[in-house]
Amino acid sequence: MRRRPPTVPSVTVAPGGRILALSAAWYSDGALRRREARRDRHCVECHSALPTSRTPYCSRICRWKFHGHYFWDAARIYVMRRDRYTCAMCRSRRRARELEVDHIVEIARGGAALEYSNLQTVCRSCHRSKTRAFLASVDRRAGRAQAESP
Repeated sequence: MRRRPPTVPSVTVAPGGRILALSAAWYSDGALRRREARRDRHCVECHSALPTSRTPYCSRICRWKFHGHYFWDAARIYVMRRDRYTCAMCRSRRRARELEVDHIVEIARGGAALEYSNLQTVCRSCHRSKTRAFLASVDRRAGRAQAESP
């Protein structure tokens, strides 16, 4: 039986256990950071000067970067653009619909869910093989733990 992460009302989780949004952080931490950025007339993401206090972002890229800290779809788009639609494992360049965004250190192993340094663009076949290897290592560890217990 697969364990699901604990559901917190502020965290939106997909049926497979994937974190889709950290909505409470968006409405508390994110709102506070955006408000301060407008007041100080500095971009909330890159801290460059803003000509007006109308928006807390200096560009669309900074907006996507900032939203990506709270929402999976924004993080996915930003990482694919950052990696130039190229698989990090086989180095093939593909269309966006043929690519997926993968956690370098799996969430199950303690990797950060929406941290850009922990995300990479991979093609479907590479993602499948990486996932198979991860699940096999988890099964081996579980088998060793059962064999060691009396």
